[in-house]
Amino acid sequence: MAYHNIENYLSEDVRIFMRQVIEEAHGNEVFFIGRIDDNKCVDRIEVRARGSQVEVPAIIAHLNKGEVVIHNHPSGHLNPSAADMQIASIVGNDGIGFFIVDNPVERIYVVVEPFLPPKAVPLDVARLKAWLSPDGKLARTLPMFEYREAQIGMLEKVAEAFNEQKIALIEAGTGTGKTMAYLIPAIQWALAHKKRVVISTNTINLQEQLTKKDIPILQQLFKKKFSVELVKGRSNYVCLRKLYEAEAQPGLFELDEAQNELKRIVEWAKRTTDGSRSDLGTAPSEKVWEKIQSESDTTLRSRCRYYNQCFFYQARRRAAVADILVANHHLLFADLSVRSANGGISEVAVLPKYDRVILDEAHNLEDVASKYFGVRLTYLGIQRILNRLSRVKDGKHTGLLHVAEHKVRKYSGKIYRVLLDDFIKNLHNQAVPQVEKCRVLLDEVLDPLFHWILNREKSNYDEIKLRLTDAVISQPDWQERIREVPRLVKSMTTLSEHLLALVKLLGQMRGAFEKEADSLAVDIRAQSERLLASAMGLQKVLLETDRETIRWLEVRESRYGNIFRFCTAPLDIAPILQENLYEKFPTIIMTSATLTVDKRFQYFCDRVGLSVLGDGARKTETLLPSPFDFHRQVIIGIPTGISEPNQAGFERELPGLLLKAIRASRGRAFVLFTAYGLLQRMYKLLQPNLESDGLVVYRQGEMSRHKLLHLFREDTSSVLFATDSFWEGVDVQGEALTHVIIPRLPFRVPSEPVIEARVEAIDRRGGNSFMEYAVPQAVIKFKQGFGRLIRNKTDYGAITILDHRIVSKHYGRMFLSSLPDCQVVVGQPDEVFARIESFLKTHDEKRKGHAPTA
Repeated sequence: MAYHNIENYLSEDVRIFMRQVIEEAHGNEVFFIGRIDDNKCVDRIEVRARGSQVEVPAIIAHLNKGEVVIHNHPSGHLNPSAADMQIASIVGNDGIGFFIVDNPVERIYVVVEPFLPPKAVPLDVARLKAWLSPDGKLARTLPMFEYREAQIGMLEKVAEAFNEQKIALIEAGTGTGKTMAYLIPAIQWALAHKKRVVISTNTINLQEQLTKKDIPILQQLFKKKFSVELVKGRSNYVCLRKLYEAEAQPGLFELDEAQNELKRIVEWAKRTTDGSRSDLGTAPSEKVWEKIQSESDTTLRSRCRYYNQCFFYQARRRAAVADILVANHHLLFADLSVRSANGGISEVAVLPKYDRVILDEAHNLEDVASKYFGVRLTYLGIQRILNRLSRVKDGKHTGLLHVAEHKVRKYSGKIYRVLLDDFIKNLHNQAVPQVEKCRVLLDEVLDPLFHWILNREKSNYDEIKLRLTDAVISQPDWQERIREVPRLVKSMTTLSEHLLALVKLLGQMRGAFEKEADSLAVDIRAQSERLLASAMGLQKVLLETDRETIRWLEVRESRYGNIFRFCTAPLDIAPILQENLYEKFPTIIMTSATLTVDKRFQYFCDRVGLSVLGDGARKTETLLPSPFDFHRQVIIGIPTGISEPNQAGFERELPGLLLKAIRASRGRAFVLFTAYGLLQRMYKLLQPNLESDGLVVYRQGEMSRHKLLHLFREDTSSVLFATDSFWEGVDVQGEALTHVIIPRLPFRVPSEPVIEARVEAIDRRGGNSFMEYAVPQAVIKFKQGFGRLIRNKTDYGAITILDHRIVSKHYGRMFLSSLPDCQVVVGQPDEVFARIESFLKTHDEKRKGHAPTA
């Protein structure tokens, strides 16, 4: 084969360095990353991995365009292997070169030529600011456009972060217009550099605002066309292969009782262009959807007969050419987690490659990241895997293994006898019996553990969460309960191996029934991998210990089956974010209306690992006020002389206080609780009185969140009792919502495993966990609740806080000082409610044009 002139591709210093490293590795394969100069010659090099005579780990995470992957072939033959070509294809599509050299580094074969990194084109900040000026493009397009200095200030900070590769923290108060402030520079940068920007949000509401309102406006105004894709999780899409297989053999897929629903979905799949569950008129049942949803481990990719029609891959292809991706935080962190676990390989990633990140609603970054870099495993999930493989229903064997046997026997005339015999023997003598063995062991091992926790804790709550501390795992009772866990893990691992043996045999039968063999193989392999992951998860949660991981179990009795979860989370998410987010992306915008506590970013930075960066170097902090006149628009009422929430008399006094507060605003109120149990008790006590006042009372949980909000918006004499998910991401403008009532300050339950562990970690290092963690966390939540009230310049209303610790305790000042300047009334309950009623009545009259004359 023809080789290339090595001097044109590797500098002399680099060749000498590589030769020394290969010699020190005893002539084995070494994996290098090189960086090129302006002549596309590698002049800097680093070692990423060392291997054997025939292979080396391909560590391709965190590569940038203009870099080169290089490894040596000890044999001296520089022909690229199949594995080389696969890696070269992946990195080449990301603008990375790929070289192979011999051990003396005298010969080189260039598989993928190096790419010069594109020259940075700085954003013209002045021109971008002109978009938002009183006579700018938006002012000429939008009839209701308002010039806002804070919006200009935010755009400036976002553009600076793109130009100078910074992490920008921006708290922008409600009404700032932050989406336009980051969209305009982000789109301009993406177009100028031909690179992709991902915008991640926490709520569907904001995604819809971006994709249905803001971005379409900008697509009309930008001279150069740009494309945007709203990226949904894979399981949102129907898998056509699974759908039509279920339709053809419904009995084998246990869908007898859901045939009408299945038929409806089949008809929908023939006419939909979207293919996601949100496009269905009526939400499908989980029991049906989980059988037909698209999944990463059951895809045949281009070998699938439906590949060209596949709704997921159509969406993925659109995303692959989009300039802007809109996703949610869960999808973004699922992507970062998968890339972290797979060495950054794009092929297995959730999202196409992206270069810059904007995190809107960034205040819950720690919580979302903790979830995706931990373990979440359930007893029912493991049971579901086993049932998918094999079970007896109505005296008949069903499941994937029996489907596979049926198909193999159907084509037995085309299959070598020895392969057929091996498959049937392995299936009946190993795989199916091992499924049953796992099922029995699962109950034998986990059922006693479930009831031990249930009896040990005797909680008043519906769900018990047991953190696996040193004190718990050192108990003889605990050790006795987990004694058989290794046997369960081994049994699950063995079953996984048996399944892979069947997959291998199916691969050898492809000539007889290629499409169906591929389909069976990928489905059985998926269950094998899930089973192995579950076994490793059980081992990590129940058997391993380390100081950097929080482990806990969740148990709850239910008439639908006992709920048993096995969970882990990182104690400190900061190093993980540092490695997977901050080091990987040159520009990151983090924005929200609630990033600061007492006007400072310290808490947020401490929790997500940004404090170590220092101010001004790479991290910038900007606090932008809301344009609203809160002093005119809002009154905060704080009744005193009542019991504190942790005192016995509080719950006894609360119904009367809530009734007076709701009557002061004639309904039109959110009552935001911190616990669902208290919400239910108050709802039950107050519903009759409120309905006798002519008010409609809604309770979270009685119908979908979307429907609740729709009904509440339509009725100006309604009250909504709600908890956690209504504290944020809810937008009710106008007269429907004029009162937000907060029964108690939103401190999180201190016994929650993650909270408890992080509190202990702060205390261990000599910190004050209450002031450093518990209070700031509650302040952020409190600010979110406050933010539900005023959504535009004509809104007005009251915030009633029935927890007087906000004025009686020293830490209460942090709550109030974190809010905008509002009217505040503190006093006896009747006095406070009278002031609120008067305030609202005055504004109601002004709204209706009946303001009293002076």
